[in-house]
Amino acid sequence: MVQFVNATMARGEIERILTKAKYDMVMISPYIKINDDFIGRLMDAGLNRKVRITMVCREQDLLAGQRVKLEQTPNLALHFNERIHAKCFYNEDTMVITSLNLYASSSGDNREMGVLLRSDNEGDKAAFDEAKAEAQFIIRESESDTSKLKTLTNERSQTPILKEKPKPKVETKPAKETSIEASIVKGISEFFGLKGIKSARDLPAENTSMKVRSSSRTKQKGYCIRCGKNKTYDLDAPYCPDCYRVWNKFKDPNYKEEFCHLCGTPNQPTTRNKPLCNSCYNKSLRK
Repeated sequence: MVQFVNATMARGEIERILTKAKYDMVMISPYIKINDDFIGRLMDAGLNRKVRITMVCREQDLLAGQRVKLEQTPNLALHFNERIHAKCFYNEDTMVITSLNLYASSSGDNREMGVLLRSDNEGDKAAFDEAKAEAQFIIRESESDTSKLKTLTNERSQTPILKEKPKPKVETKPAKETSIEASIVKGISEFFGLKGIKSARDLPAENTSMKVRSSSRTKQKGYCIRCGKNKTYDLDAPYCPDCYRVWNKFKDPNYKEEFCHLCGTPNQPTTRNKPLCNSCYNKSLRK
């Protein structure tokens, strides 16, 4: 059932939400003022545990020093929304909705009230899902931090690197079809122990039923492998625009995502390099 929390309890739960996050964490607060200890926990979550952190606040009220520290935090996407007044913090299974801003160094003099929701509690699940949907709407309507030159921490070398605005990816339709066909034909040839197979036309007659029909695939309905949102099926671009901007910060093609690009099933071991779940990949070989 929904649990009431005061200011002290809310601060403790917000820190637990951060330290216990496995894959994703969202922090929505108009005003942000966090100490070095909290920054360290954000760094640990983003760098060592590979947690995707999304933070929404008011740009005009974010101190320059705080902004630099947040921009240097790996795997953290900073968004700005000047109309925001909500305060909401959650990970995969726990959420705090409170009147408390994200002031980790606050003395605690203010009187605050809020509620604690857990997705695994039957009485909380509906409210948890509705609040999460509203939070995602707030994120979508917020502006990303799109500074042309931004210092980020390289998660491998721990040295600052310069982030440049990504150049738009331009590909012709034949190029996309060839890459899709090549990847699936390679899987077919390896599975059957065939050699010298470079395209679907080279497959022997008995395997013609398994040849790739890539031209029809490019127009199918697909899903973003990170958030599960509907998008055009495209193995070369399995992210929605919002999730691509987050992924593009580190460009790790083997980072584990959440959804299958073709069927949209969650909790699948997909990556940028392998956007299909095992079931859909095997089905594509049989077509």
